[in-house]
Amino acid sequence: MKRKLAMLALVLCLGVSMTACGEENTKTEETESTEDTAAEDYNLDEIVTLGEYKGIAVDKVITPVTDEAVQSEIDSELSNPVEVTDENAVAQEGDTVNIDYEGTKDGVAFDGGTAQDTDLELGSGMFIDGFEDGLIGVKKGESRDLNLTFPEDYPEESLQGADVVFHVTVNAIKRPAGELTDAWVQANSDGEYQTVDEYRAGIRTELEQQNQEQADQQVRVDAWSQVVEGSEISEYPESMVNEGKDAYEQQVEMYAQMFGMEVADYIEQVGMSEEEYEAQKEEYGKSMTSARLVLQAIVKAEGYTVDDEDYKNRLAEYAEQQQVSEEEFIEQYGEDAVEEQIMMDRVLDLIMENAVITEKEATAETEETADSAEDTQTEESSEETAE
Repeated sequence: MKRKLAMLALVLCLGVSMTACGEENTKTEETESTEDTAAEDYNLDEIVTLGEYKGIAVDKVITPVTDEAVQSEIDSELSNPVEVTDENAVAQEGDTVNIDYEGTKDGVAFDGGTAQDTDLELGSGMFIDGFEDGLIGVKKGESRDLNLTFPEDYPEESLQGADVVFHVTVNAIKRPAGELTDAWVQANSDGEYQTVDEYRAGIRTELEQQNQEQADQQVRVDAWSQVVEGSEISEYPESMVNEGKDAYEQQVEMYAQMFGMEVADYIEQVGMSEEEYEAQKEEYGKSMTSARLVLQAIVKAEGYTVDDEDYKNRLAEYAEQQQVSEEEFIEQYGEDAVEEQIMMDRVLDLIMENAVITEKEATAETEETADSAEDTQTEESSEETAE
């Protein structure tokens, strides 16, 4: 948990999404366009000492695509249920049926007992006893009435031990292909491939492209991390740290909601004490602040402004990608967030254009080393924050 949240600060500040590390930045003077409205609280030149950001050395580690990886991807595709076209086929255990159903108690539909276009794997145990077994042998288009009884310990009290009837219609029967054949390839590749060999080669190419894209993204993460770590921050503006702490809280709340838990329960579940939670929140806030301050310092050093041609071109490109006008784009995300996002992209491009990049092939040893280095960076970040 600590590692995920620590990395999130860096991800947010890399401009991966339009979060743009908070929304307090706004334009001041021409060469200080990313300094926020809290600029009066600190002097950027006094609290940030930039390290090297041009000519840094960074490894680009690319994971090779093995035969096993190709087969694993194919197996995954084959395991996805596809609709059975045989009109005489009947549902079997392990099949996925698409159904419409209505549940009634004493002839009246009850809350939560009706749904349409629902996929259900027979044998999964997702529905009450008898429901899934009752659909074994059903054909596409057939309907059945299932006379069932809810368990005594069912969460909804009004249904505990209740006798009900489910009227179920099967819209489709789906099952995994199981075997890779030319026919399956032709039916499931949108006409892109005709044979098994073509399909295997295509999967390999797709995986190679994915690995290349992941390596491209990771090398940017590593380069930016190196630049931030190589710079010195002597003071952390409180307003910026608080923004980071708020972002941390929002992420934890999101994780808690995903598991249907309250924040306090979630924190306890992942093995964090309240004191550790507060310490992590502070660390997160300072990590985000460090990245923002370094970004501002580089923008100022390079003389980037919102009025230069590159900024305007990027703004136009982003708006076009979203198929909106520049005004609508800025209104949607906020002027400060858009500005910081674009400046982040410009700075990262500058760093990468001047970086000395060494391509390496990933091995089990290099991946283990990368994981170890990530843990060390998190620990060092904690120590620096404590100081």
